[in-house]
Amino acid sequence: MQQVNAFLQGKISISELDIDQLIKLIRQHPNPESVEYKLLELTLNQVLAEYLKKAESYISGQIS
Repeated sequence: MQQVNAFLQGKISISELDIDQLIKLIRQHPNPESVEYKLLELTLNQVLAEYLKKAESYISGQIS
């Protein structure tokens, strides 16, 4: 959760986050309605969006 807080405060970049750790934290979290869970979910979604952008960029470069 420290990584998530650091990311949300702009102290680390998306590339420094461990997606496997985020998934593990979400799966272990007891309350999907809590603020902590929502922050984890938001952070994971941002990481996944970044991966999709990179994949799209890579594919676009390969096709052009």
